Amino acid sequence: MDFKLQAFGPFLHWLTLVVLCIMPVVLAYVIYRLGGLPGAIARARNHPQADAIAICGWMGILTLVLWPLALIWAYLVPNKPLTGGAAKGAGDGALIAQLQEARRRLAALEGRLPQQTRAGG
Repeated sequence: MDFKLQAFGPFLHWLTLVVLCIMPVVLAYVIYRLGGLPGAIARARNHPQADAIAICGWMGILTLVLWPLALIWAYLVPNKPLTGGAAKGAGDGALIAQLQEARRRLAALEGRLPQQTRAGG
């Protein structure tokens, strides 16, 4: 039984050496990019807590729990409800109309009450 790729032996040894030298560098670069991703997203979105998000992203690479939280945190805007943009504006007009109708009905009910009841005595 003869080994068919025996002529490629030195090439395969060098190829293996190159792959083994390049893979750690590529892996380190991927970890570097993933660790900085939440902070970069937060800075791009002008998040007021971008530095904290960046630290959380780097700590998340070590713990594997904080990184997804940092990524979600980078997309959240403080003091803004978690509703869709279109849904929020669409329901406001109907809600204001309902509140005005309730105010009119309450005023009508208060007008029908006797004076003594309204004064609390």
